[in-house]
Amino acid sequence: MINLDSVKNILHKIGKVKVLVIGDLMLDKYVLGDVDRISPEAPIPIMKVDKTFLVPGGAGNVARNLNSLGVKTNFISIVGQDDSGRKLIKSISKNSNVFANIIVDKNRKTSIKTRYIGNNQQLLRTDQETIQKLPDDIEKKIFLYFSTAIKKSDLVILSDYGKGMFFGGFCQHLIKYSLKLKKRVIVDPKNFDFSVYKGAYCITPNIKEAFNATNIYVNDDFSAEKCGLYIINKNLSKKILLTRGKNGLSVIEKSKATHFPANAEEVYDVSGAGDTVVASFAACIAANIDIQTAAEFANINAGIVVKKSGTASIETKEIYSIFNQRNKPNTENKVFKILNIQKIVLEWKNKGLKVGFTNGCFDILHSGHIESLKHASNNCDKLIVALNSDISIKKIKGKDRPVQDELSRVKIISSLSIVDAVILFNEETPIKLIKKIKPDYLIKGADYIISDIVGSDIIDSWGGKVIRSKLVKNISTSKLISNIKNS
Repeated sequence: MINLDSVKNILHKIGKVKVLVIGDLMLDKYVLGDVDRISPEAPIPIMKVDKTFLVPGGAGNVARNLNSLGVKTNFISIVGQDDSGRKLIKSISKNSNVFANIIVDKNRKTSIKTRYIGNNQQLLRTDQETIQKLPDDIEKKIFLYFSTAIKKSDLVILSDYGKGMFFGGFCQHLIKYSLKLKKRVIVDPKNFDFSVYKGAYCITPNIKEAFNATNIYVNDDFSAEKCGLYIINKNLSKKILLTRGKNGLSVIEKSKATHFPANAEEVYDVSGAGDTVVASFAACIAANIDIQTAAEFANINAGIVVKKSGTASIETKEIYSIFNQRNKPNTENKVFKILNIQKIVLEWKNKGLKVGFTNGCFDILHSGHIESLKHASNNCDKLIVALNSDISIKKIKGKDRPVQDELSRVKIISSLSIVDAVILFNEETPIKLIKKIKPDYLIKGADYIISDIVGSDIIDSWGGKVIRSKLVKNISTSKLISNIKNS
């Protein structure tokens, strides 16, 4: 089981290795906005665009994740002779740990995936791309880069997104050359025929990709093992790392299998999570860390990135944050994840105790907060405080908030004797938590009218009610911050 000390050791070890990534590079474009009406021309939403941002996707996101983990990375790919290709080359070059050889093919379009997201909901995705085998001259040029870079690398990642990088016999050519130099190869697959990856140390399919290759539907640990062994027994790969979405991931070897449950209760966006898994896992294998620890490390990191919006990479400070949160606040025995809080609430209710629920940022704790929490506590037997995470606060209040990070706020709130349980949430509102916890009382300040209190429209469905607490006048976090700045 990984702890804070072992994470430090892992990050230290992977910071000394070099990984070679070769694969399909694409530009992930996100168009964000709000939808508040339907078009009169057709039954489709009209989105008012607020902003657009671009990030490297595909193999580029694998390289980004390795860079964020401090892994020295050689990166080889191809783009078209267009503006998107130039943007990708510029973006990849900004990664301090990545040395890139990106070839420009004038006969190819750079792959672009554009996602339109309105009110935090993906509405549409469009793809622009050229899917074709590499020309012979470009294939030779790529192999020249590959044969030079592999000699300086500890491990190879083939990131296959099915855009043409590995069409024909090129994939086998790369793997055989790697084996000749005794370099392990990890493949993130897209091809239905896994025989093109024969000789790989490990193939890392998701359950859909695994089904396409084996015709075995994975819905539990037993079928995961059966699927992995099917691939291994055909001598296509020595190991299988099977990513299973909400069911976590599994490592299947010839003699045993290990299963890891998902680490994220709340999933915001799965875009690029597989890239994070591959990068984290491969970095550990390159550092000769055992395969179970490598898989657990990858699983932890996947649980972090699925809480982010868009194609995202992992940051070492986020990994430390997870373990600091486990080590410090939980000593109060008040900090819960959603599954645990549901169990404790059921225990409380079975004892006839009334459960109260309140929520907020509690960025700078002041007397108004204390009076509000006292009032909430006085109106119930057990008080749950749901804290907006750092991600959630930035969505609501902007990039300059919070003043105190979530670990600090959790520690402060959980230290109060009037609070019985604390839980973090990433969304802008705690409606998902309210629906799962079903508190007896929903408690908010008197500055809210009942209809504006999140959950007020559903709490009576399980016999609960809303309670409004008096406010301490002229005290707020915003005013305190303003006074501090002015002074």
